Amino acid sequence: MRTVIIEDEAQAVSALKSELKYHCPEVELVGEAKSVKEGIEVIKKLQPELIFLDIQLSDGLGFEILSVYKEHDFKIIFTTAYSQYAIKAIKFSALDYLLKPIDSEELKMAVAKAKEHSKENDLAKIETLISNFKLKSDRKKIALQTTEGISIYEVDTILRCSAESNYTCVYFTNGKKVLFSKTLKEFEELLENSGFERIHHSHIINLNHLVNFINKDGGYVVMSDKSTLPVSQRKKTNLINALNNLA
Repeated sequence: MRTVIIEDEAQAVSALKSELKYHCPEVELVGEAKSVKEGIEVIKKLQPELIFLDIQLSDGLGFEILSVYKEHDFKIIFTTAYSQYAIKAIKFSALDYLLKPIDSEELKMAVAKAKEHSKENDLAKIETLISNFKLKSDRKKIALQTTEGISIYEVDTILRCSAESNYTCVYFTNGKKVLFSKTLKEFEELLENSGFERIHHSHIINLNHLVNFINKDGGYVVMSDKSTLPVSQRKKTNLINALNNLA
């Protein structure tokens, strides 16, 4: 794959080039850039198939490059040393990222996944990412893989998530429910700090759609769709603290 690195730290570029040389022989490095401006020019000139894109560049965010190339044929792997906010946006968009210093195994997995991505799915993910940086926090969108491809949902339309073996059934405010091949633990990590709370080993709820918490009969919640869900003893304190923080 013809590859470009867009990164403004010389040490990070050197380390990534070394890792690619030894662990990813299918990658052909054809160019580099150190800024948003240079990145836009290099992509136009070299037409790469894969880009390693640093989130924070000297003259702005790497995401700005994607706003220019909304219709593109290249795959993207983000790199970052920090920025939980940016990482959350990337996770919501179902895009790949690598934390610096880059781990060899994670790099190989990311490159392998990039080779398999379809253009249509990647464009939907990029659109979601760009949208999330423009919208208010309560209007974030999330890209989720289904058997038919990538589906985009507004996060606040997720009412609750329930475990079904190694799958998760997601219930939406419009009454729709969809089964995803992610574990409840994966959804918990994905939705962390986004207004969701794990109340039971089998249930995650959107606190914005919680109607009542009944602290008797072991403890249970009533949701806006009139469903009732148990609250485990281990999770009760966390739920109470989360509700107090909303007050």
